[in-house]
Amino acid sequence: MRVKVLKKSKGYLKIEVDGEGHTFSHLLQEALLSDKTVDWAGYDIEHPLFSRPTVTVRMKGDGSPEKAMERAATKIHQDSDEFTQKFNGSIKGV
Repeated sequence: MRVKVLKKSKGYLKIEVDGEGHTFSHLLQEALLSDKTVDWAGYDIEHPLFSRPTVTVRMKGDGSPEKAMERAATKIHQDSDEFTQKFNGSIKGV
């Protein structure tokens, strides 16, 4: 995965995530939208043959889009860990 900043201004960030598709992009979008400091977040994949989604986030007030991305990444990591633990616990009894 390679991340490239396409546009950055106060309260706005647009990045390109090379090597990812809809699965990761949608997960990131949902994590960003659950952040109360985020005004808008979305992603776009220009062509289905190229795995380079662009993810855009716009903040409410003076919030930092970089910090929102960090919080979203942390949330994704924590949710993944929780799922792994619950999954492993459920298959032990099988």
